[in-house]
Amino acid sequence: MAGQELVLIKESLQPKSAKELLEEELGPQLRLFCYEYLIDFDHRRAAVAAQRSSDSGIRLLRNPNISQYIKLLTDELVGESLISRDMVQYELLHRFLPKARGDEPIVGVDRDGVAWSGNVTNMSAYAKAIELMAKHSGFTLPEIVKGGLTINVNLKALGIDIEGQFKEIDDV
Repeated sequence: MAGQELVLIKESLQPKSAKELLEEELGPQLRLFCYEYLIDFDHRRAAVAAQRSSDSGIRLLRNPNISQYIKLLTDELVGESLISRDMVQYELLHRFLPKARGDEPIVGVDRDGVAWSGNVTNMSAYAKAIELMAKHSGFTLPEIVKGGLTINVNLKALGIDIEGQFKEIDDV
């Protein structure tokens, strides 16, 4: 019995990993949000699944602990998954994007038996593929992409005219 107690004491003295510390700090509801977010990267749906308002999803993503936990989970999933980021990107780049851009011709036959061919461009599918690829590869940050910040630049004040030529301006 004394040996078992000693083993328990040794186990409790082992340092906890960063993931374990974050799990304790976040709690079950916020962990559920993180897991749900990783399904399809939809912060609104993940917030509703975690019994929060749909508008709180973006606020939750801005929480540094939640974003760090999502990154840890993503890295863990990539390590365990049979499908890698490279495979997903290859499929998007070489199969889906050319079809969405209209690079590959489409051939068919109508009801009268007349053959036709052409290119179909689906820009919404193209944009969605680029967005998914950026999210899966970590090129975007949720607070930057979904923050709703609009920046207007006065090009004339910078010395750029309509044609894009630079003009000399005086130091202010």
